[in-house]
Amino acid sequence: MSRLLVLLGAAALTLLAACSSDSDSTSTPTGEATTVPTSGPGAAPTAAAPVDASTSFVALINLATLQQTTIHDGPGIWNAWFEADGKVVNALVLGDGVAPRTVRIGIDGSVIADSTSELQVRVTADGSARTFGGPSGDGFTFQTLLEVDGALVELDGDPTALPLGFSPDGAYLLSYVGVAAEEGEAAISYTVHNLDGSVGYNFVNRLSATNPGSSPPAWSPSGQYVATIGLQGVGIHEVESGQTFLVQANGSTEWSDAEDALILVTSDQELQVLRMPDLETLALDVPTVGITASFDPTGSVVSVSDFARRVTTVFDAVTGEQLLELGGVAETSNVIGFEPIIMTDSGLAAVLEHSPGCDGIQIIHPALGNRGQCLTGTNPRWAPDASAVSVTRGSEIVVFNIETLSELVVASGLPIGGTATLARWNERGTQLLLEWPWGGSGWTDSLP
Repeated sequence: MSRLLVLLGAAALTLLAACSSDSDSTSTPTGEATTVPTSGPGAAPTAAAPVDASTSFVALINLATLQQTTIHDGPGIWNAWFEADGKVVNALVLGDGVAPRTVRIGIDGSVIADSTSELQVRVTADGSARTFGGPSGDGFTFQTLLEVDGALVELDGDPTALPLGFSPDGAYLLSYVGVAAEEGEAAISYTVHNLDGSVGYNFVNRLSATNPGSSPPAWSPSGQYVATIGLQGVGIHEVESGQTFLVQANGSTEWSDAEDALILVTSDQELQVLRMPDLETLALDVPTVGITASFDPTGSVVSVSDFARRVTTVFDAVTGEQLLELGGVAETSNVIGFEPIIMTDSGLAAVLEHSPGCDGIQIIHPALGNRGQCLTGTNPRWAPDASAVSVTRGSEIVVFNIETLSELVVASGLPIGGTATLARWNERGTQLLLEWPWGGSGWTDSLP
């Protein structure tokens, strides 16, 4: 699922992208948790900490063996993500004086590709098609290249467009290119390609040239729609019919994973859930300044964190009824692939900051009863099945097992500058992707 954090300021809505949330009810991410020494025999593998903010670090941790595979450690701006099936990690490296490079690593540590010509690689879940930005015929510009069943497919449309990603069902490819715009505006042309290379749908999104925002387009879970945010509001583009529905709203493009529904902030500052295909709206009774709002992975609830009051309110996503109010808020910085509220089979689970009586991360889970658990650390991330939480604690990544109330140090000696190293789970709960620094460019994390 494509997930975006909704950050609302007093004057405007700012959208910061997020990654795909994962779910796998059969995963056992931590196994029997024991403390791993940070030095000496049996120590978790370590990584040399970069000392310069212009460097970056990306690594993969196998939670069964604690084997660490370093994907990138050096200069450049990276963007790393798991592919849809969670078996492969891509890392795109860009920067001044750094040759653009994509590295693809299997979760077994094998190097699948390391290329300076195939950038922003995307692969369908079944592996039958892939796309990447490759060199054009003149050698000076890049273009979208599509490969289906091992053979290159010629794409109709603008030859300089770059790939954004496949629809969730793998039936379509979305590419983009900047186009001419009116004074004071910027414009991006998006093309939906069929996998035979033909153009199925094309649309242009108008943006402010001075404040274009950072929200990428987002596929609906069915692949039937693409949502964008622009000067005209939220555009919902139906791929098969070629129709665009405009909604007068400031954002966002976060789709419910369980059904085609969007969280919106309307032009008159009302938080709504918009349902497709009828465009029916459901208003939620909360302020829209200084909050974050998101669906849980099941799409059954919407959680809204109010930073002024430091409370999180949970609403039923279908009826709009307020279910409960929790002390504390979801993470205040940009969130990548983080669902603070999860509806498990046995009830609600939450990860909150600034909770009364907890100076760190407050864990709420049905298995913990009413007592909850306070953990020291930052950057909390749920395991896909909510059986564990990973946190950053100084230079270590620690996994807390909900059932056993025990901790496992899975990596140490990691970069601690800025927001410190971030760990993200793959959809099977078997691997952690370590990243530093992080801030979420989102153009790659938001699409499969």
